[in-house]
Amino acid sequence: MKILRALCLLGVFVAAWPVPYASAQDVPVGASLRQENGFLRIQAKGREVRLESLIVRPEGVTGPLPLAIITHGRSSSSLSMGDLRAARYATLARDLARRGWLAAVVMRRGAGQSDGPLPSLTSCPSPDIAGAFGDDADDIEGALRALQARSDVDGQRVILLGESAGGATALALMRRKPPGLRGIVNVAGGLNLEACTERGQDALVAAMTAWQGPDAAPQLWIYARNDELFPPALVARMRKAALDAGADVRFIDLPELKPRGHMAFLHGQARHLWLREMDVSLRAWDLPTIPRDRGRSFHAKLGLSTRLDVFERYFSGPGERAMALSRSKKQFRYWFGTTDLERAKANALRDCGVLASDCVIAFENDRFMLE
Repeated sequence: MKILRALCLLGVFVAAWPVPYASAQDVPVGASLRQENGFLRIQAKGREVRLESLIVRPEGVTGPLPLAIITHGRSSSSLSMGDLRAARYATLARDLARRGWLAAVVMRRGAGQSDGPLPSLTSCPSPDIAGAFGDDADDIEGALRALQARSDVDGQRVILLGESAGGATALALMRRKPPGLRGIVNVAGGLNLEACTERGQDALVAAMTAWQGPDAAPQLWIYARNDELFPPALVARMRKAALDAGADVRFIDLPELKPRGHMAFLHGQARHLWLREMDVSLRAWDLPTIPRDRGRSFHAKLGLSTRLDVFERYFSGPGERAMALSRSKKQFRYWFGTTDLERAKANALRDCGVLASDCVIAFENDRFMLE
């Protein structure tokens, strides 16, 4: 949050009044979302680089919004990385925007439509994972600066969310202490070196020490128990190394996921779980998210007989969401995780129709429809 600053010049004081920043409560419930597809221009290695981006923000907000940067994993194949697109993460960006954030998906060099080349991975037999993410961190740092220059961004409230190598990228950038960084959400983060698994794992543990420190931003780490790249024993070593280096790490152990544990970032069931945990961490970091009492207040208003905790889960659900309600039965059914609101509404009404004949749509995403 900005503070008042007084500038003194030749004995004349000029007050610099702060801009009124948006909080979660300032974002209208059920606000529509605006999506921008384009590129961010940054400087990297002495030249201008275009990075593919997708930006989602809520409408109807007067002040600058906190910034959430979302970045992807990687493959050693430049062909598969070229096939990746920012649109793959659009539903996650919308999840963040509905929590009061300007969410920006950033494709690093060599991925999607971003300029190349794809940075080289560290090599065996002497891998240096801590040093391997310099170019990736440069990309996200450049994107951060470009986004902080926007008038609708509160550059003092920034979080980074990374998947796999994107999680490692976020941690590598964290160590540089970029201005405004308030937290890291690391989902299945790391780098897997198939050619030298044991040495690669040792290098990954060493990187967790190198990237940390007692002044590092707080972190939320999320790994599934059946992550095929980063199994529990390795994650435990990584976490111990970070904590021993003074890190502030909250760890979430997800249950086994099908078909692959490493896909937790966009996996429907897993995302519902880790978004709820992210909400807990955002509140602890004093950052915007779903108001704690939103579910409770609506539950009481509707006089529902169903358990409160089941009802509350709706508001943290991923993707497009809808809830159907029977006033006579005082029960509900909901669907989430779709890319199509109409499909979510149809499915919610179908399931509610099994309970009663008077079911109507009560919520479309966060918008209450029964006023």
